[in-house]
Amino acid sequence: MEVIDYIQSSEKIEQLLPRMFEIISLNMREIAPTGNTLEEDRITWTQAMREELRSPDKHWVFVFSGAELAGYTLYRIAGDALHMDEIQVAKAYQGDGETFPMLMGKMLRDAKETGVHTLHTYVNKQNAKSQGIVRAMGLRTVKEKPRGYVYQGRAEDAQNWYFTKFIAL
Repeated sequence: MEVIDYIQSSEKIEQLLPRMFEIISLNMREIAPTGNTLEEDRITWTQAMREELRSPDKHWVFVFSGAELAGYTLYRIAGDALHMDEIQVAKAYQGDGETFPMLMGKMLRDAKETGVHTLHTYVNKQNAKSQGIVRAMGLRTVKEKPRGYVYQGRAEDAQNWYFTKFIAL
């Protein structure tokens, strides 16, 4: 397994978009169906990701198993806050004990190295697994939206959770 951060490599990311969509669509289909066709979702999602590619502070981190994309995370650091936008692990790699910890570890190491104090994220109301993870990290609900919850917490709490659950930062 290998972790790669493509923060400023839009050409490489563009090539990964079809597999990224496949991963997220399979993961979210069960917990948050949009009601659209798969093709409509692909078009909408791909357009949104191409917009995100214009963000110079967006981190695009990928875990590969050989040549296969096993998972990815998207986040940005603004001042002393890290905004966790997405963590997706392909079904075949969920629970493997490597992919998720590698993605989370990279994000939390970046937070530590840049002096981040606060973490923010959004979780869909139907995604009980992710809600459990962010709560275990020490994040708390700060706002309810129609389809999900906004969470916020201390980076130190999340780093301590990671250290205890997985490995040293």
